[in-house]
Amino acid sequence: MERRRAQEVARRGKEIYERDIRAKVEPEQEGRFLVIDVKSGSYALADDELEAFDRAREEAPDGLLYLVRVGHRAAHRLGASAVGPTGSRSVL
Repeated sequence: MERRRAQEVARRGKEIYERDIRAKVEPEQEGRFLVIDVKSGSYALADDELEAFDRAREEAPDGLLYLVRVGHRAAHRLGASAVGPTGSRSVL
């Protein structure tokens, strides 16, 4: 997918989530994965992202899909964490 199209899917996905979906799923579904078809606004929820994508594709095989993790700023976190000798954690 070209960069511009990917950016448009992300923009529309965020907009649809904030406008139409967020109030319906937070906080009850926090931590689950949600995939939005930005063409139709339909969405699928699941405990793992692959299942969410599979469910979304069943409903919209030609959809433009956007992934959200309910209650989080991003679907995944990059980086590592270290546990110190006292059990404290620090993000690297």
